[in-house]
Amino acid sequence: MKDLMAQFKRTVDNGSQEDIQILSQFLDNLEKKQAGGFTTYLSAALGMERERKNDSWTVSIPNTPFIHNNIDIPHGGILAVLLDTAMGTLANSKCPEGYGAVTTNLAIHYLTVATEETITAEANIIRQGRHTMVIEGNIYETGGKHIATSTGSFFIVPKT
Repeated sequence: MKDLMAQFKRTVDNGSQEDIQILSQFLDNLEKKQAGGFTTYLSAALGMERERKNDSWTVSIPNTPFIHNNIDIPHGGILAVLLDTAMGTLANSKCPEGYGAVTTNLAIHYLTVATEETITAEANIIRQGRHTMVIEGNIYETGGKHIATSTGSFFIVPKT
């Protein structure tokens, strides 16, 4: 614990304003996870907000330097996580009791750069079968600019 506190002090003492802001947001979300507000460390780290909308799900994350790549735009891998999470959340919500859905294939087309403060993915079912589902996911900005589009296949498996 002593080493962790020393590391934390060094990080704060040597950090830029941006470093401190990112660390503060991360700690806020970690506290929310401890209180049950997030189900995974990944959703807490990214600050994911989920919302059911009729037969679709949306998942949103803040567009901060924490998710940016070395050319200062949202990292494509983070957008993939966002799309997969929205589609997976929808797939899991449609599974029978005692079953869950896992991604078996994910195809993404990145169309342009996300520039708004919040990035939101929306997922809709294309086809639902007994053993598999095909789901589409899209990221749009509030003005309608299409950021990315994807399709995913999900296999329904018993929960262990």
